[in-house]
Amino acid sequence: MLSSLSIRNFILIESADLEFEPGFTVITGETGAGKSIIIDALLCALGERSQGDIIKKGADKGFVEAIFKVGTSLLLPAELIEEGYIESIQDATERTIIIRREFTAKGVNRSFINDSPATASMARSLGEVLIDFHGQHDHQSLLKVESHLSLLDDVADIEHEKNVYIQQRVSAKTIYDNYINLLARKDDIIRNKEQIAFALNEIEQIQPRIQELQELETEFSKIKHSVYIQDKIQLIHSIFSDDQSSLMASLGKLRNALTDLASIDPDYNEMLKELASAHASLDEIFRIIQSKQSEESRVDPDIIQERIAKLVWLKKKYGSMEHVFEVWEELRQEVTLSEDIDGEITRLAEQLQKARITLGNKARILSKKRIAVIKSTEQHIELMLKSMGIASPTFTIKSHQIMLEDSEQHDHIAIIDDTYYVAHHSGIDSIEFLISLNPGEELKPLIKAASGGEISRIMLSLKSLINQKTGIPSMVFDEIDTGISGKIARKVGGVMQELGQNKQIIAISHSPQIASLAHHHILVQKSTSNASTNVHARILSGEERITEIATLLSGEHITQTSLSTAMELLASEDTYQGKKNDTL
Repeated sequence: MLSSLSIRNFILIESADLEFEPGFTVITGETGAGKSIIIDALLCALGERSQGDIIKKGADKGFVEAIFKVGTSLLLPAELIEEGYIESIQDATERTIIIRREFTAKGVNRSFINDSPATASMARSLGEVLIDFHGQHDHQSLLKVESHLSLLDDVADIEHEKNVYIQQRVSAKTIYDNYINLLARKDDIIRNKEQIAFALNEIEQIQPRIQELQELETEFSKIKHSVYIQDKIQLIHSIFSDDQSSLMASLGKLRNALTDLASIDPDYNEMLKELASAHASLDEIFRIIQSKQSEESRVDPDIIQERIAKLVWLKKKYGSMEHVFEVWEELRQEVTLSEDIDGEITRLAEQLQKARITLGNKARILSKKRIAVIKSTEQHIELMLKSMGIASPTFTIKSHQIMLEDSEQHDHIAIIDDTYYVAHHSGIDSIEFLISLNPGEELKPLIKAASGGEISRIMLSLKSLINQKTGIPSMVFDEIDTGISGKIARKVGGVMQELGQNKQIIAISHSPQIASLAHHHILVQKSTSNASTNVHARILSGEERITEIATLLSGEHITQTSLSTAMELLASEDTYQGKKNDTL
């Protein structure tokens, strides 16, 4: 879970240090007070891209640091453990993970994981297994049918199977593209058969080798300057060994002198070691020079020059030697194709058929896993909606596929039992959520049947189910109570309190009914002084919390009635309609 959050010079927050506990924590404050800045700061620490300038005006640098305490059973990104960012603990039952984001007024951002420099993507990958965020407008995604499939897949927990399917879909599409391309080129290949064979023959008569031109040009340069090279080699040879004052003789005298000194003062032993290393290097140089001294080119320079001319001609014709080899390979393939193009088309068609059948098998696996969770998901959401004030909901998940009459109708096709289906990015299924909110009403798409408050409750139901599957220890809701109030808000708060029994729940809320059910309460306030605006956050308890709940009830002017109601809300045991529902 999130243990603490420290913020310095982030947007409007100069300094904030917040401690978080297990259970349900609510964050309240006036509209515009900066509650979402707390969540934005946490997202920033977890590697999310920030919109605009994030450093507080007038500050040079700032940071956000989030500390997490998690059980060792939580599956963390393997690469972060392998690279040493997170210790591989054997005996302990808990890990401490510190994620820190530093930023400056010049726009420089740096991320750290457990004090080791890391990339923002590393922090994001870690954040994805530590916290599930639900933003203010995320519930609106339920109104888009395209989002329903991914939400159901989160419940089904089929990320691995979906990745396998996507890889096969890419493979099948590659074969399809090659097949279509060859069909389109068939006439040109047959028509240009002789021209292609002629161009191939030009290159194969020369038979160039990789790096050959560079090697021949170097060899020709050595032959051209052979007299000059031998003169220099002879000079170097004489420096090494020709008389008593040669380099090697001088090194021998130096070694003897240092040996004598080392017998008196051990400090000279280090110099002797360095000299021995230098002597070995010079010996190697002298050996190479001796071998070069006896070298003579056995290749006729005219033959080399003629070969260079042929290679240069190829280079000029095709632009570069690299391109020569690319064209050579292409021409070989074209000639092979021209000799049996119909056979190659048939082979590609067979490969495509097999790839689409394999894709169908992968798609079938996805479909079965989706179907397996549909009924339980429908039941879970209906039960949750009943607990949140919708008396007789009927929630249905509709699945359908698009069948094709033949393979010419689409470029992405999966074949299952000799039937052709459109292969979408995530399978052959299209998923849509339908709902009826009252007995006898027909099922309708969410956008036609559900209000904003009802959509919020459906999303909360889905999120609770998804989180059970993923095992993510913390959930953050930014104004999940949009569109609900009063009695219904109390029921939603009861659900969040119930979720807090097993997960850490952090929620921004304007609802006194929800706030009063939280186990912990954070108040966010904005202040202005000397033309400077600051956001402050602090943990409430006792009388302060009663006052804040009363403020949520009656606004700025707190009445005795609102104070009494606040105390009643906080003291009430009417949690989750007065009892816990063991089915949730």
